[in-house]
Amino acid sequence: MHKIISKTNDIVVTWSTFNDTIESRAQYGVNEMDKEALGHSKLFTDGGPEKRSQWIHRVLLKDLKHDTRYVYHVGSEYGWSEDFWFKTPPAGEDWVVRAAIFGDMGNKNAHSLSYLQDEAQRGHFDVVLHVGDFAYDMHDEGARVGDQFMRQIQPLAAHVPYMACPGNHEEAYNFSNYRARFSMPGAHESLYYSFDLGPVHFVSISTELYYFLQYGLKVLEGQFRWLQRDLAEANKEKNRRTRPWIVLYSHRPMYCSNDHQLCWNNYLPNRVGLPLLGLGECRVSVGEA
Repeated sequence: MHKIISKTNDIVVTWSTFNDTIESRAQYGVNEMDKEALGHSKLFTDGGPEKRSQWIHRVLLKDLKHDTRYVYHVGSEYGWSEDFWFKTPPAGEDWVVRAAIFGDMGNKNAHSLSYLQDEAQRGHFDVVLHVGDFAYDMHDEGARVGDQFMRQIQPLAAHVPYMACPGNHEEAYNFSNYRARFSMPGAHESLYYSFDLGPVHFVSISTELYYFLQYGLKVLEGQFRWLQRDLAEANKEKNRRTRPWIVLYSHRPMYCSNDHQLCWNNYLPNRVGLPLLGLGECRVSVGEA
């Protein structure tokens, strides 16, 4: 599985092993794997009663050529994965971004997965945005469901940057499975981040921080202040000239049109924040008296 990290020609490859392999290595290159990068691993222990553990490995492939197809595999002296490939996006902003955007995909009845895999391997996507709710649920059965899900999305995520944000189904043990398994940009354990791709500034936030307050307000306030700064920077005239599109995604919708409380209730936290704590302000929708 690989992800865009800050620059579109910096890619982080992530995988897991049940044993400590001492080293985390990726061999890669154009046409042939003539380069190698070393990374690091961290022991992740699921919060369930079994306390199942695995090693999560991350390797940064830095300063790649733009608009170029790379082949790679990952592993160590104890063994290597099968070979994969990905194509880096073009340089600059003057091109059309093709994104697959979806949420709520489990490891059972994931009818769209085969179509997504097929389209990704045909090179029809530049990026995947999975906007919350994975596996149903990653922590179930001692996190075995999470392992199954990660294996299922490998034929997709190994070829296209798989960018994610947390949903309510990731909440268990303070979102530990999500934070351990995904490697998004920034220093916030993948809970919120932003990145530029072509003419688009993408912003990912966690609406779930407003609903699971038992994990504390510090990270919620951090996200709110960070979002203010990020949007202010993205909205500067010089930045809007080069990237006129700002796309914000999260699990719970800020606006929607069907007959559901997430749509008609104008005072939900994912819409107005928590004004009493200084983390948002009360507003009514356009057209209301």
